[in-house]
Amino acid sequence: MKSTALFVPLILLAAATTANARLIACVGDSITYGSGISDRLRDGYPAQLERMLKEFDPAWEVENFGVSGATLLSKGDLPYIRQSAYNSALASNPDIVIIKLGTNDSKPQNWVYANEYVPDYIAMIEAFRARPSAPTVWICKPVPAFYLNFTIRPEVIRDEILPMIDEISLRTGAPVIDLYTALEDHGDLFPDGIHPNAEGAGLMAEAILPHLTGVRRAPDFNHDGVVNLLDFAHLARRWLAAEASMDIAPAPDGDALIGYLDLIGVGMYWLKYPNLITHWPLDETEGDLAIDVLGKFDGTLEGGPQWRPDGGVINGALELDGIDDYVSARTILRPTDGAFTVFAWVRGGQPGQVILAQADSSGTGATWIGTDAVTGSIMTRLTDGGRMTVPLMSNQVVTDGQWHRVRLVWTGLRRHLYVDGQEVAADTRDLANLRSSSAGFLLGAGEGFAPGTFWAGMVDDVRFYNRAVQP
Repeated sequence: MKSTALFVPLILLAAATTANARLIACVGDSITYGSGISDRLRDGYPAQLERMLKEFDPAWEVENFGVSGATLLSKGDLPYIRQSAYNSALASNPDIVIIKLGTNDSKPQNWVYANEYVPDYIAMIEAFRARPSAPTVWICKPVPAFYLNFTIRPEVIRDEILPMIDEISLRTGAPVIDLYTALEDHGDLFPDGIHPNAEGAGLMAEAILPHLTGVRRAPDFNHDGVVNLLDFAHLARRWLAAEASMDIAPAPDGDALIGYLDLIGVGMYWLKYPNLITHWPLDETEGDLAIDVLGKFDGTLEGGPQWRPDGGVINGALELDGIDDYVSARTILRPTDGAFTVFAWVRGGQPGQVILAQADSSGTGATWIGTDAVTGSIMTRLTDGGRMTVPLMSNQVVTDGQWHRVRLVWTGLRRHLYVDGQEVAADTRDLANLRSSSAGFLLGAGEGFAPGTFWAGMVDDVRFYNRAVQP
């Protein structure tokens, strides 16, 4: 009984102290900038870090202030503090700063000023801390230099700069992220011995991630898109077991045991929705807006749908008449943006009616989630446009008057349909990219507004994710 009594306070404490998502400024040299990576804006470590962080909270933002060739030393051949990126980083008023400088300082012409490395680094830390946002500053041990190139000397980084980073941390209290150890066994990911490729940049982001989130990965253990009692139950069933997939704390490496620290990690993200980008609870009692709780994509009620405050699966719901009722919204997702998931609870409907579609003012677009015109089974008409690609059909009827939770998942390669947590249809081969569309969304109407496509029934708790949420 005593141990049970401890669980709830621990969860509440962790949840209450979880910081809101914040702006991160990545300060550094060409490795931060992304030199050598063909699409650095997508695959540089700051961009990959942002995508990983958005699995915890979509409001995270990461900005890349890297400068190729930059030195930490103010007397180096390209001092970072003399570059416009430095002023931009300061002006951004970040909440978190990640500094990764030192690689270019190891060059002979720069390291003659080695005795100034520590004071110059401390000065940069204090300059950021003095900003109105009072950011937390993290300092990184540089990634290894795997062989001499660009006059960058591996032994100087390993034997002199790494110990100085520890000294700087002791003197300033700035926490350290050890990228050197994280990458030292991955020389194959550094084509020129100095700069990581996209995969290496991903490992950098993975090494940084747990320091910022407090856990090694998002604790959505059953992949239903929300951290709740079901995830707690998964953790409880493996209590005191050595379960690597659920060993989320302490950051950054875990402790090879499912215990109280992992419980606190779940509490930190209690009732959070990793990678959620739009959520319409549909719990309003009046008005003509379906409010997005994330504040980005409110929907507009068209035709006069009725709010049913006590009629939903989760609190209230919205009732559509099947004649001209629907909800419209601007573009939330584009089929070509990558993996995504859409959830909705529905009840009622008739064969051929549409739950969710994408359409512009001309009515062009596609049915994301609809029902077969003959059977009432769940289906999607999103395709890649290939001659061999057809709508994905299931045998699962959802127009039987019962509440059903429908889910469309695009993994980036295949489409999957789920009803009430069970997969009911999936592609058997990989597809090309889905057809591009920037059209807005219609909840409860077909893309062409044709009679017979309007949903006649209830809709509740609609969610959009920019990841594949597969149970």
